[in-house]
Amino acid sequence: MNTKTPLLADNAVIQRGAPLPIAGHAEPGSTIEVTYLGNRWTTRADETGEWKIDVGPLESGGPGVFITRADDNELQFSNVIVGDIWVCSGQSNMAMTLAGAEAGEEDAARSADAGLRLVTIPIRVSLEPLTDIGKCTWHECTPDSVIDFSGLAYYTARELRKVSDVPIGLVLAARGETPGEAWVPMDVLESDDIFSPILERWQQCLKDFPDREGEYKKAFTQWDHDADLAEREGRPIPGPHPKMVGPGSHWTPAGLFNGMIAPLTLTPVKGVLWYQGAGAPERAFQYRSLFRRLIQSWRNAWRRSNLPFIYGQEANFGPRRDAPAEHSWAELREAQFMGQAEPNTAMAVAIDLGEEKNIHPIRKAPLGERLALAVRKVAYGEDIPYSGPTFKSMSVEGDTIRIQFAHAYNGLKTSDSRPPIGFAVSAGSADFTKGNRGFVWADARIDGNDIIVRADSAAIPVAVRYAWAQNPDCNLINSEGLPAVPFRTDDWPGVTVECR
Repeated sequence: MNTKTPLLADNAVIQRGAPLPIAGHAEPGSTIEVTYLGNRWTTRADETGEWKIDVGPLESGGPGVFITRADDNELQFSNVIVGDIWVCSGQSNMAMTLAGAEAGEEDAARSADAGLRLVTIPIRVSLEPLTDIGKCTWHECTPDSVIDFSGLAYYTARELRKVSDVPIGLVLAARGETPGEAWVPMDVLESDDIFSPILERWQQCLKDFPDREGEYKKAFTQWDHDADLAEREGRPIPGPHPKMVGPGSHWTPAGLFNGMIAPLTLTPVKGVLWYQGAGAPERAFQYRSLFRRLIQSWRNAWRRSNLPFIYGQEANFGPRRDAPAEHSWAELREAQFMGQAEPNTAMAVAIDLGEEKNIHPIRKAPLGERLALAVRKVAYGEDIPYSGPTFKSMSVEGDTIRIQFAHAYNGLKTSDSRPPIGFAVSAGSADFTKGNRGFVWADARIDGNDIIVRADSAAIPVAVRYAWAQNPDCNLINSEGLPAVPFRTDDWPGVTVECR
């Protein structure tokens, strides 16, 4: 007898409140019996020996021994509990281990929790959707098991465990330096012309592989110079950056969805924790569509249209510029924010947690705390503050602009007691070909739940931007200490609008 149930193993978590489909093969006509926590389910293998049974739905509980019997054969999984499973996916900042986080080793030493279970899915690239998850093992959360697990996922779960005794299973399925297209099904990429360049580039890479003369490396060096100059001048980025990838690469379109996510969709889960975007920031405009389609396609794969999808926005990173300017990273954060147009989603802001010279910021605990607030709001329906201030509306009052915010709660303030910084205004110069939007730094002051901004050189302001940079200097928060979401009030074409 054998079973084909992904994620069911010793120390596993079963998703509460949802039937768990179990399938396998036994002698034709044999009786199959499943027992767990005093419950019993039976079925019979068909004439080919195939069988399937739905276990549950079950309430939170355990641990217990999960037993499957077929005549004289028996398969046992020990120490199995029922709780909530969260799939933790994305790229390197999700994959980054607790060992690399600020105070990670100290936090790992205090991490023992039998109600928190961890499993890491092997990194696999596949051209077709897989149904098995490969060799992986569930572990109770201990200092030894968590130290090499995702720090961000752990900190999120730690916060949830502080307010609820429901067991949690964290399923880590992440891979560093990956673009969005690697994480969506192929039919998504084939369904919209905006994604056609992705597939065309991939086919060209396969033809050019391997790049023995280093032409791609030379092309990237030139592209990097040209792209930086274009952003500084407010011109469109000259296409996506050249990248030499070949068969089996983690940049394979749909490759990581097929190899790492598709097998998980056979098992009920509570929701998704996601952190990805920096793989190709120069394609931020395209990411507006790709990210929303990713959310939709994962929900379709799990057959749950309201599957909670909670994600982190990219942190500040890179050199700080003296004057307001265009930047692909600002547009990437905007594209990520737009993902909240999908229902049952929420975004945690990290604009204050990054580092100039480290694309992998070590302050993972604060972002985990913010993700946990969003989880509690969206997935568990708690009426709690969970978001930083978000732009709501604006009104021009003479030479000033008044900005109204949602999620101000009991009022706006700043993180460092200085006046608000990071605001820029424009009097309306929107000539994209010359790269001149006319933005200048603005003085800002707090008025309850509003911000009032003005600049001497913008007598008739028409647009405002906040934290619109790769690494902005900004300090606006709400009464709960949550940072404001970067935003712009204009819809002028950005530097990534033509980049596919």
